[in-house]
Amino acid sequence: MNKSLTRQITAGIGIALALLIFNAATSYRNTLKLVENERLVSHTHQVLTELEATLSTLKDAETGQRGYLLTEEEGYLKQYQSAIARVNEQVVGLQQLTADNNRQQQRIRNLKIAIDSKLAELEGTINVRRKQNLAAALRQVKSGRGTQLMGGIRQQVAVMVAEETQLLQQRARESQASANLTILTFTVAAFVNFLLMVLVYYLVKRDRTLRDNAEIKQNQLLEQLQHDRHSLELTEERFRSAIVNAPLPIMLHAENGEVLQINCAWTELSGYESSEIPTIEDWTEKAYHSRKSLVQADIDRLHQLNARLSVGEYMIATASGETRIWDFYSAPLGKLSDGRNLVISTAIDITARKQAEAEIRMLNATLERRVQLRTNQLQAANEELESFTYTVAHDLRAPLRGMQGLAEALLEDYRDLLDELGQEYAQQIVNSGQQLEALIQDLLAYSRLSRSDLSLQVLDLESAVAEAIAMVQADAKSSGAQISIRSPWFAVIAHRVTLVQVIANLLTNAIKFVEGASPQVQIWAEEIELSQEGETDSETRGEWESEAVGKWENSQLLIASCQLPERIIRLWVEDNGIGIAPEHQKRIFRVFERLHGIESYPGTGIGLAIVQKGADRMGGQVGVESQLGQGSRFWINLRKA
Repeated sequence: MNKSLTRQITAGIGIALALLIFNAATSYRNTLKLVENERLVSHTHQVLTELEATLSTLKDAETGQRGYLLTEEEGYLKQYQSAIARVNEQVVGLQQLTADNNRQQQRIRNLKIAIDSKLAELEGTINVRRKQNLAAALRQVKSGRGTQLMGGIRQQVAVMVAEETQLLQQRARESQASANLTILTFTVAAFVNFLLMVLVYYLVKRDRTLRDNAEIKQNQLLEQLQHDRHSLELTEERFRSAIVNAPLPIMLHAENGEVLQINCAWTELSGYESSEIPTIEDWTEKAYHSRKSLVQADIDRLHQLNARLSVGEYMIATASGETRIWDFYSAPLGKLSDGRNLVISTAIDITARKQAEAEIRMLNATLERRVQLRTNQLQAANEELESFTYTVAHDLRAPLRGMQGLAEALLEDYRDLLDELGQEYAQQIVNSGQQLEALIQDLLAYSRLSRSDLSLQVLDLESAVAEAIAMVQADAKSSGAQISIRSPWFAVIAHRVTLVQVIANLLTNAIKFVEGASPQVQIWAEEIELSQEGETDSETRGEWESEAVGKWENSQLLIASCQLPERIIRLWVEDNGIGIAPEHQKRIFRVFERLHGIESYPGTGIGLAIVQKGADRMGGQVGVESQLGQGSRFWINLRKA
């Protein structure tokens, strides 16, 4: 601190001297500039005086000329000739005075030409007076040429005077600025020198005070040093105790392989005492056996660490011959006094965890095998059930047709032999046969949807809707239904036959369930983005995601993943029918589920189940929005092409 203060005092004195020298140099330079400016001001005054004198001399020459013209006395010519001699000298003097101003030099040359012209005009008038008479001379004077020449000379002199006046003002300002700068520089330098002297005085006084305080602090520091040394010894003891008694295995090892310390946990878990593993080589020999060279290389690299590191998991052999798995972590602790790098390594015994993980993996593998087995069994049962359904439905058709044909023949051939009750029974047999035939047809259609492979392709939705409308045209005509469609239409990915069947079933449903009015059916499509829909479409998105794999696994359309398509096409079929209560809106898509008796609304109870199955097989969805007595709006979600 004393050296620093001494340097500050020396620097203060040096700066003060430098400022004095700088002030003197600046003052000298400003004084020279001031003198030069004063010289230039004086020079400008001379130029102005000389210009005025030149103009006055010309006036004298003109006065002498006019006096001679009027009196013809030679005395006036002497005044005229004296003025001519002076004006030439004055022009030369002006050229010398303005030698540093190119513009003024050019003007003086022009002025000299004008003066020469004026003098020539004066001389010509005098010659006319001598040779002729006064009247001739006066006519020449009255011509105005002399006045014009004199006006030009005055104008040129005025321009030069204006320039010199401007220079005079500029040089006066510069002279005043130089004087002000000289005064300011001197004042500032004097003030700064005064401050520096005050600072030097303060520093000298402070130096004396600091020397006295330093001695006192030195004694205090000696006492503090002794106290800190004692605290450091206690801290080292606590640190050593923390390492020794830590619950995790800890080893301190140096760069040359020396093991400086291992704690109790290391000894308890590995079975090796500190005396048995004085070096890393001894540790790797006992714990890793044939793998010691590989582990030795890993440990050697730890001495180049700059930050803590998760080293990894290693299998070690304990003194008792047991194999344990330790997870090691290491960090640098700086350098020892001899320059060797010091590293601390800790370990976590994860043997029990590894055993538990192995058991979990075995349980998972066993569970996966069981799940796969049950899945295969369930799939086989479903296939067997579908095959059974198809076979039963197919085999029922032959006896059903025989029974139906015999009943129709009985009505045709023996109607007259049957009473009214017998005819009613025979007609019920025919009607029941027709209903059973329709049921078998629907069962076969449903079975085909479950069994067949669907080749999905890009379809024009409008053409599929038109084909479906054509299929139900007879029912629509008989019931007086009006079917209207609204644009726009989109291209979708679907199976054409299945899509037409699904739409036709929805149209049939819309035409059938109407009371007290003509069926009004509307069909339209819209493009929606699932991520931007509300609560209903959020539920739809969840169903898409949960069923994505199941819906697409039997199709022949190749897809890169099971991610949900962000944009889909939703086809709507809206009617003015009797409506569906909310609690029944999922139930109606199940097989054989009917909300009304067959005597109220004919059908097999499979139509909407076919719609559900068809939508599933095409990777889509189906749903309904409805209230009792307010009609229904069925929708189908399809992938956008």
